[in-house]
Amino acid sequence: MKKLCLTVLAAGMTTVSFCQKTFILSHQDKKGFFAISAGASLPIGQFGSCSPTDNQASMAGHGLAVNISAGYRFVGRVGLMIKGEQHRNALQTDALLATVYRSENDVWTAKADNWSVTTVMGGPYINIPFGRFSVDARVLAGRARAVLPSTSIVGNFGNVDMSVQTTGSESMATAFGGGLSLNYRLGRSFSLKLNGDYTQALFTFDNLISKARSNNGQSESSHYSADRTVGVVSASAGVVLLFGNSHRPF
Repeated sequence: MKKLCLTVLAAGMTTVSFCQKTFILSHQDKKGFFAISAGASLPIGQFGSCSPTDNQASMAGHGLAVNISAGYRFVGRVGLMIKGEQHRNALQTDALLATVYRSENDVWTAKADNWSVTTVMGGPYINIPFGRFSVDARVLAGRARAVLPSTSIVGNFGNVDMSVQTTGSESMATAFGGGLSLNYRLGRSFSLKLNGDYTQALFTFDNLISKARSNNGQSESSHYSADRTVGVVSASAGVVLLFGNSHRPF
């Protein structure tokens, strides 16, 4: 009986010790992180505009955003981070058809590739803890690459069949952004993350061509350029791998 009591007592003390260690480690401050998130990409401003009178309307719809980020705090709660993000937004083909003057009997259809915007940015961030929760705020700058989608409109004016095609193009530009994250600490090395980010860049797309075809032949425009301001807000969720503390940087 005495041995049994000692065994139970030892097991209890071991369990308590393990729980205390787990609790301490799950609250131990971590200076660095790797994170991956995915969510919705929401166009704003002229990027999402479908106005036929706006010559910089990009007609982008809601899409998908995926991002990977990493950061490390060097001074107190302040650190540096880098973030790569990919946005894919469908072009709203109904807006393309709104620019075509046609009668009720004319039938027109439109097709378009997706907008693709990739950013790589870095900058300072600050981490503010609230127990298991913490908030990150960041200001970022870097480079962005955008792909202007090709479009195709096909229809008729009475007995005349027509089609209009525009070529796509790629462009690089300086990008600016910022955002907030809400983190929840799951344990020693992992957290859940909710992100809200804003990104903006002004692109110039060169060597664009428009081609029009009809029963009477074909015409092609000369090369021209177009400016487009890309503005997107992304709302995403993901997981975070935490590393490093005051005793072990990695």
